[in-house]
Amino acid sequence: AQTRYVLDVFRVNLLFTVTDRRGRFVTGLSENDFVVLEGKNPQKILSFAAEGNLPLRLAILVDSSNSIRDRLRFIQESAIEFVNSVLRPGQDRAAVISFDTAPELQVDLTDNIERLTRVIRNLRAGGGTSLYDAIYFASRDRLGQEEGRDKFRRAIVVLSDGEDNQSRYTRDQALEMAQRNDVVIYTISTNVTRNETGGDKVLKYYA
Repeated sequence: AQTRYVLDVFRVNLLFTVTDRRGRFVTGLSENDFVVLEGKNPQKILSFAAEGNLPLRLAILVDSSNSIRDRLRFIQESAIEFVNSVLRPGQDRAAVISFDTAPELQVDLTDNIERLTRVIRNLRAGGGTSLYDAIYFASRDRLGQEEGRDKFRRAIVVLSDGEDNQSRYTRDQALEMAQRNDVVIYTISTNVTRNETGGDKVLKYYA
């Protein structure tokens, strides 16, 4: 299982996971297992917490632009499978945000899996792609509004081809907003070829 850790160093949160050389997650670590350096100078760790079992606040970002029209069914089924396998009713909550010309909140944070599934299945494709705006909006206006930074894990799951042509915010402005709100980004590419596209590189950058 994945465990995310938070270090509060002079009120600067450092959110991270630990893996071994084979890429397997390492759990059961304590504050004494870490040293934070600025240059060569050790920094005092003010607080330490493992987030592995904290309730999840999740924003599912579904690309509904015209560019993925022929892959929309794949996106929908992937999103639904993710919700059913990850969400723990009574503990976790998820929101669905579609994005084409602009991001649109389809359903706010809820643990009602049936409602989330229904909304995802009803999405239709059309318009441009505002991926960066969707990440910015989800981080600031949805996940960032949940109070208690140490009480929840915050994550965004993006299902898209990664090609943005409509956003007002830049790629880095969106990433900065996610980092500011302690949001981890996971991405699922709709690219079915073996050739890496520019959109795939964007998705890797966020992940």
